[in-house]
Amino acid sequence: MRGTILGVHDGRGVLLADGERRLEFPLTEWRSAGAPFAGQVVDFIEEGGQARGVFAVPGASSSFSAPRSSATVLGIIGLVCLAVGFVIPLIPTIAAFVLGVVGAGQARAENDETGLVLSRISWIGALVLLAISVLAVLAIIAFVGTVGWASIWHSGGWNF
Repeated sequence: MRGTILGVHDGRGVLLADGERRLEFPLTEWRSAGAPFAGQVVDFIEEGGQARGVFAVPGASSSFSAPRSSATVLGIIGLVCLAVGFVIPLIPTIAAFVLGVVGAGQARAENDETGLVLSRISWIGALVLLAISVLAVLAIIAFVGTVGWASIWHSGGWNF
């Protein structure tokens, strides 16, 4: 049978089947990749007034689009912070790291591959950018120190 998901909550989904009948299904009966969402066209088998073996119908048009998971949103914001970290160092880079770590944990909990990839890029990129920043600061300190010691050495002492 075909139907349209009306909503998903508390580990159960509700769909609208032929003849305007509402059927519930436990999320353990969801058989497609990703999470079910409202407006999604599905194919299922009806057993005992419940939907079983619920699959998303590929290419079926629905009036809704899939909502972004919170992990994907955190990953996107983390990447934006990472990009800003190239212009304004430190604070946005730290924010990208934190958002990436939190987003990766959330993505694992939601089984969201896109969110996981975006979040990993965010926190790993932030670590690399922080390491490069620390090395740049140390290089500047070493250069200034070397120039300072060279001037003391060539002037013959501490002449103030």
